[in-house]
Amino acid sequence: MIDGRLKGSNSVDLADHVAALSAALARGESVPAGRLMGLPELPEGDVWCDIAGASALSGAPSRTITGWLSRGGPRHNPFPQPDRILYRLYWPSKAVREWRD
Repeated sequence: MIDGRLKGSNSVDLADHVAALSAALARGESVPAGRLMGLPELPEGDVWCDIAGASALSGAPSRTITGWLSRGGPRHNPFPQPDRILYRLYWPSKAVREWRD
């Protein structure tokens, strides 16, 4: 172990990742959307997004999203409920984009 990480592993800070995704979306660039073994395929070429992707797509901080999920907010337009897969939260990106728009 090195600095709390396994030797040879990659570590990405959530805030840095959200900032990079948000900047790419603002410039109209495509963002990395690799497939993950174990997640079901989504229809119409949609991709899964994690909390960083949901934050970048919605413009809301990740802590705000998790607060909304625990309280069913925001009141007038509740944030989409995620799928819990492999102990992580994932949303179809289409659901987050539709919520935002």
